[in-house]
Formats: sequence, C-alpha cells, structure tokens
Amino acid sequence: MLRRLTATVGVLALAGACLASGLDRVGARSFAVAVSLPQTVRAQSHRPVSQLALATNRPQAALTAAEAAVRSDPVDPASTALLGSARLLLNDFAGAEQAFRVAAAFGWREAMTQRYWYTAALQGGDYPRAAERLDALLRTHRNLPGADTLLAALEGEPQARAALLARLAARPLWLPTYLRPGPQLDDAALARRSDVLVALAGSGTVLGCEAVSPWVRGVLQRGNRASAQRVWQAHCPDARTAGLLADSDFNALGRGTAAPFGWTVERSGDVLIRAEEAQGEYRLSLENRSAFSRRVLVQSVALAPGRYRLRGVGSAGVFAASLACGTVPAMPRLVDGELAGEGQVLRVAEPCERLQLAIWLRPTPERVTLDRLTLQPL
Repeated sequence: MLRRLTATVGVLALAGACLASGLDRVGARSFAVAVSLPQTVRAQSHRPVSQLALATNRPQAALTAAEAAVRSDPVDPASTALLGSARLLLNDFAGAEQAFRVAAAFGWREAMTQRYWYTAALQGGDYPRAAERLDALLRTHRNLPGADTLLAALEGEPQARAALLARLAARPLWLPTYLRPGPQLDDAALARRSDVLVALAGSGTVLGCEAVSPWVRGVLQRGNRASAQRVWQAHCPDARTAGLLADSDFNALGRGTAAPFGWTVERSGDVLIRAEEAQGEYRLSLENRSAFSRRVLVQSVALAPGRYRLRGVGSAGVFAASLACGTVPAMPRLVDGELAGEGQVLRVAEPCERLQLAIWLRPTPERVTLDRLTLQPL
C-alpha cells in the first residue's frame, strides 16, 4: 500500500511539474496566460510580463520581470534585451549598455538589441555601422513596426544616405518592401525616398522597370508625378516619356503594355473606347451614346504655370480637355480652340504637384477617332 501511495504521489508531482512547464511555455507566447501564472511556475513567461510592462510604460515592473527572466534563462537574448530596455527607461544608461552588449553577443536576431545599437551608431556618426544594424533588423523582421521612421534617419542626411545606398546596392531581401509606398509615408517621406532611389541609379545600381513599378505607381496615385517620373526615368531609361505627355500616340495603351505613366481609360455603359491597330500603330476609336459629355481619358501631368496647346489628330468638334489640381478634372465650360484641329489652349494658374489632364467626348452619332496628341508650352 505504501509503495502504491508513493508511486501515486510521484506521478502527481510529475504531472504537476509537466503542467506548470506547459503553462509556462504557453505563457511565453501569451500575455494573458503569463500574467495569470504564479511566480513559482514562471520561467520563460517572465519575458511577456516584462514586454507588457514596457508597452504600458511601467519601467520598474518591466525591470523586475526582466531580471527574473535573466535569472531563469540567462542565455536567451530576449531576456537580456528586455533588461536593457527596462534599464534604459529608468535612465540607467550604463546598465542598459551592459545588458545590450550581452544581448548582442548572443546573435543578430533580437530586434530590441539591434534598435539600441542602431541608435547608438547614429548618435556616434558611424553611419556604415548604423546601416549594418538596420539591414540586420529588416532582414529578420520584414514587417518591422516603425521601419520607415528608422529608415528616415539614413535617408535624410548626405553621409548617412551614402551608407544606405551601399546597402541598397546589394539588393537586400527587404528591397521589395522598401519599394512599396505604404499609406504611413507622408508626402515629404515619399519625396525623400524618391531622391534616394534616383541617387541609387546614379551610383550605378539600376533596378529596372519591373522592380520600381510598384513605387512609381504608388507615388503617382498619391499625386506626385514629378517624383514618380524621376524614379522611372532613372531606373527604366529605355521607357522614358518624351515630352510633356506619356503615350501620346496610344501605342502602349493599344498593346496593353502601358507603363505607370500613361492614360487611365474611363469606360461606362454608354461610352465605347477601343484601340485600333494598323501597321503596328494604334489610334483610339470612341463613341458616346449618352446625352452628355463624358470624361474618357485621364493622365497625371507635371506642368509649370503658363499656357499650353493640346493638339490631336482625329474627329473635329467632339473632343475637349480640362485640368484640375488634386481632384479629377471637371467638364470644361469654356473651350479656347479646337483640340482635334489647331489645338485647345490650356492654362495652368499656379504650381501643382497633383495636376491631372482629362479628355472629354461629347455625344456622338457615330464612332470618332483620336490619335497623336501633342502638348506644347506657348
């Protein structure tokens, strides 16, 4: 009986230990479980408790949990990184540096450690080392929160930018992410990154049309045609836009190979638009069956203030153009000249980074054509 009782107690003790260990492992991945565990069964779960305290700006609680995490798992780089972060919030700069030095010795994958040494390198003016740290961060954390803020520190200063260009020239794994202009980037950040990409091409690393297309299209959608065009011409020199209009002969539109610059076709149920081919060249065939003028083509343009003449080859008396800054152009009320004839005069009153040109089609009893547009300053 005593032997059986002893065995039962041993099994229960082992089960309890396994349960405690299992809960601790779950707590290492769950804030809710970690904070509910008693101190006696915590080991790995000290880390999420410290992380939660850091996120809620409770540095002393974060320090206590981080110290316990280091005691429980001293060789885990996350434990020492949390210790350094907590000390940093408590203004223990020497202690923070000591903890982060230990964390750095365990490897390059811990984000908090790399952020610390990245900031330290920036403050010390060691831009190549800062770029190296940031590269390590972005390689191991593709969707790193605040990555654009970290990159901005290297993009804005000439010497720092040179270090960033050296990293970009190696075409790192995070380059496609860098070339996606997310909504978190404001207009100043878009322009700054466009400058970096132009400089990258100037230093000899030409990424090509396909690689920069996401960036160019995104910047165009945000209305900054000038920045988009500079990047496109730098990295896709064989597809340069000649003159003030892109795809002025509609050939790219007809072939279905339209670049980021070009025409957006606005179709509707009562408007027909088709590209017709003859000997490798295209022209547009259009028909407007409605009782009102319809906007059929839109293109983002970069024009300085002044007067311009837009002229095309096609059916007279049915086309008109209008300009608008920051919005989709409205139907023109007064038209100066004939677009498919001597040309229509357009006026740009003031500088605009988000200028759009629209072509309108009046109601037509039959199909009409449009081809070979030119836009010239007067």
